[in-house]
Amino acid sequence: MTVAVDVPEEHPLRAYRPVRMPVWWGWRGEVGKRCTSPVHTGRLVVLRIEKQFTRFERLLAKLFRAPGEVRRPLDAMNSLIWELSDGTHDFQTIVNHLNDAYQEEATPVIERSTAAIRGFVALGVMKLVPDGADIGWSTEPGRVPENQDLEARDPDVDQWS
Repeated sequence: MTVAVDVPEEHPLRAYRPVRMPVWWGWRGEVGKRCTSPVHTGRLVVLRIEKQFTRFERLLAKLFRAPGEVRRPLDAMNSLIWELSDGTHDFQTIVNHLNDAYQEEATPVIERSTAAIRGFVALGVMKLVPDGADIGWSTEPGRVPENQDLEARDPDVDQWS
């Protein structure tokens, strides 16, 4: 049985819920370790982000047939954090689910969770919202954000040819 981790009152993320921003995401691979939350699949997450080119870069990309997107595969622990960041889990809950699934591997769990969430926020794919705030966007997998021109695809990356 896993012991619950108590995030200190003064922790800067304690009063927030991490929420995925509109970004295409899906799963790959087999089911691995899982936590007790039903939203955690145990599979690895892949993000697809459209590249933003300048005029010159667009010309070069066309010439060299560069892909128009970046695929960013996440490791198992970041995948768990990503899946739980649906707007219904606060920071304390995410820390405890990460500890539940990975125990010693995630130690120190508060610091690891903080670094991961701050990394997602720095990339612009996650936002911290205060408890009780409304979320006006979809956090669902396999959805192309309105401001991007990605090809629509099934969120199960393993199904792609």
